[in-house]
Amino acid sequence: MELFTRKPSRDPKRVREVLGKLSAELSEVLGADLVSIILYGSFGRGDKLETEHDVVNLMFVVRRVDCQSLDKIKDPILRAEKEIPLGTMTLTLEDLHSSCDVFPIKFHEMQLHHRVLWGADVLSELGISDDHLRLRCEQELKNLMLRLRAIYLHQSQTSQQLLDTLFDSARILLQGIGACLTVKTGIIPEQHADLTDSFGAEFGIDIRVLHELLSLRESAQVPAAENVKQIFDRFMQLVHDAAAAVDQMEVRA
Repeated sequence: MELFTRKPSRDPKRVREVLGKLSAELSEVLGADLVSIILYGSFGRGDKLETEHDVVNLMFVVRRVDCQSLDKIKDPILRAEKEIPLGTMTLTLEDLHSSCDVFPIKFHEMQLHHRVLWGADVLSELGISDDHLRLRCEQELKNLMLRLRAIYLHQSQTSQQLLDTLFDSARILLQGIGACLTVKTGIIPEQHADLTDSFGAEFGIDIRVLHELLSLRESAQVPAAENVKQIFDRFMQLVHDAAAAVDQMEVRA
């Protein structure tokens, strides 16, 4: 007999219901040890999951992390994971503040787009150094550049698989672009189209292929194989040019 399991719901209304229930349960089991529950990622930006690979991202900030406290929150989280696609991280305030130099892009993105579900807004006053951001931007872009070349060389992929790689890479690039603009101008546009245009203008880089990728992701169309190859080639060049520009970028005084 074939068994069927229910897939986690991606419906925004259901997601909000599960998040509300989970927040209440964690508040009850942790009490004063719970500092904050933060929603971030695509659902934190726009109340929706942008792609089928997205999950609902939650950060739990607690006063201490040990087996006893993790045991308290384990069952509520596992129950929620059966209802919605969930990704979580658990850390203390000390963990959060001491990690800004290691994960500046991640926390910068979270700082820009998040919602407090319970407790204090621990991200709003987080101090992220422009020097750390610039260095991490360059590292992320160069890692992406090398990863794209390795994937093309060593993995035999269909046009759809190459597109999926490009869509995932575009997400990484957008995060890096946002952080780079913050370092150079102190301003970051809210919309992806404005973000890419601003980056292209500030750094003198042809950004059109990124616009094309974002449009393709929205339309769910798969171009002909040769066209996908050309898009991949142009995107690799864009990442290379962006990495070179960030390498030469001066941090604002």
